[in-house]
Amino acid sequence: MKTRIFTPDELDAIGVPFECDPENGYAEELHDELYDTTRWAHIYEFVFRNPDDGKSYRVYYWRGATEMQDQDLWNWDKEIKAIEVEQVQVTKTEWKPVKESK
Repeated sequence: MKTRIFTPDELDAIGVPFECDPENGYAEELHDELYDTTRWAHIYEFVFRNPDDGKSYRVYYWRGATEMQDQDLWNWDKEIKAIEVEQVQVTKTEWKPVKESK
């Protein structure tokens, strides 16, 4: 698994996660989704294209579950481990209820 280490300042400098704008030299947002929740925070999975190397990376950022929660965006980490990712198509099989016949 290929990884890259970013600092919070480096991610902020390229607009990750809230100010992505590739036309102005910032990262390009590719995916932003609620990943998990804790009692005090919501954890988001964020995928972006880095403007300096053109590669796509996945990071996780944190938001307070309420406006009163004191939650750092990167969960107080000084180094953020970003995993290099690529988009792949996945086939998914699900179990669905059988429809009644008329």
